[in-house]
Amino acid sequence: MRRSAVTLWALCVVAAGSRNAAASPLFDLTGGADGPGGMQPGTIGGGASAAYFNPALLVDAPAGLGVGFLTIAEEIGISLDGRPNTSAAVPGGISNAAYPNGSPIGNIPIPTAQLQATHPRQGDGSGHQAFAYEYIGFVARLFDERLSLGFYGMIPDGNFANLTAFYDDEREQYFTNSLHPELYADRLTAISIAGGASWKFSEALSVGLGASLSLRAGVGAPTFVSNAGDLAHLLIDTNANVNVSLSPNIGVSFRPTPRWHFTGTVHAPEKVDLDVNFTFLLPSGLQQGSSFPLVYDYMPWQIGAGAAYDIVQSTSDTLTVAGSAVYGKWSDYVDRHGDAPVSAYGWYDTLTPTVGLRYDHEATGCSLDAQYKPTPVPPQTGRTNYVDNNRIGFGGGVDYRFSMFHTSMRVGVQAQAYWLVPRHQTKLPTPAEPDGVDHYPALVVDEVPDTAQVGGMPIAGSQGLQTNNPGWPGFGSSGYVLTGGLYLTVLQ
Repeated sequence: MRRSAVTLWALCVVAAGSRNAAASPLFDLTGGADGPGGMQPGTIGGGASAAYFNPALLVDAPAGLGVGFLTIAEEIGISLDGRPNTSAAVPGGISNAAYPNGSPIGNIPIPTAQLQATHPRQGDGSGHQAFAYEYIGFVARLFDERLSLGFYGMIPDGNFANLTAFYDDEREQYFTNSLHPELYADRLTAISIAGGASWKFSEALSVGLGASLSLRAGVGAPTFVSNAGDLAHLLIDTNANVNVSLSPNIGVSFRPTPRWHFTGTVHAPEKVDLDVNFTFLLPSGLQQGSSFPLVYDYMPWQIGAGAAYDIVQSTSDTLTVAGSAVYGKWSDYVDRHGDAPVSAYGWYDTLTPTVGLRYDHEATGCSLDAQYKPTPVPPQTGRTNYVDNNRIGFGGGVDYRFSMFHTSMRVGVQAQAYWLVPRHQTKLPTPAEPDGVDHYPALVVDEVPDTAQVGGMPIAGSQGLQTNNPGWPGFGSSGYVLTGGLYLTVLQ
């Protein structure tokens, strides 16, 4: 009865408590979607999005109110290598498997034939989605334009927020039995809101402070289970609370000469923390509960630096070359189940370079950027299946300033294309040990140890490696992500 109740609650994630919700992976992918910032919004200002990317650049953004529309299409293909033979298949009749001393072997795997019939490998993968968003931003100037305030928010159409957890190893066989892109998919649906302020100390120097904002929610749901065989009739109470969470960022902008421009930024880590808490009460009076963390939209410490130089400066034309780099401390990454990658497969810190041009001719401005973003994920030759690729991106945009009804306005369009460089990885073989104990926790788990028994009898077909890890014996990934949008700013 207790086992049935636990199974119920494994499916009911409504009993969750959120502690720290502030994440903006969406901002980091789309860049400065409301102006000339493009892929270098921490170095090139011009829009309210500077509130997130570099609040010091709010002094360069024209005061006014802006609105826009943005779409993202992702096509990320994941291909699984075929299982070479049936020797690695989990045999049937192992629901009561145990070690010779009677101790359980842990999570009992599902017989492979049965699993493939109900949940085929990669039959429920993700990575083929399209998203749409509206965004709004404004910039205000105060104190003789020394103080600039900015707000930038992006809200997805459809689902208000989508938080999807999955395991990156053999445990995913109990759910989708598929692999999923680690740093895309549901990470592109989070509501992203940022505010910032900048103070101009001189014509050459400005400093800004900003913060990402999101909701902090907590939900509890104690439940009375009157009959574990009739889970359709439950008694449930709930309690909920909603708060706000902030994750700070700082920026600096320095212009030592009319042609040179230098910037620097620091973003604190961001994530959505959900503490899943559940309790259940049985008719016998026995009450039990448990909790575990879920983590979504994790973004690490990010430190950025950039420089821009005006090659051409005239009354009607300006041509600027810009370059920037962002350091991401991805070695601190924790996945959706709050697990850090094992040390043998620890994630890498990354350095993402971007170069580009900006050209302004009278009322028209153009931008062009190129970016290379290395994956922080090492080759997945072991137990885990974190799916990610090196990324090459190009982006461009055009905006035009005009007047209508005695009001100055700016309208613009921009687009970005990211290519996920094809990647294939093959799992290392897991050595067999005579004692049947797993001495290689970083490698693919032998889910049916050689010494496992049922009713005191050895299990036929248990010798060697048996696994339902959906990424075994290897997998490949590739694809692309496209973004496009338009915006209108009513200037003050």
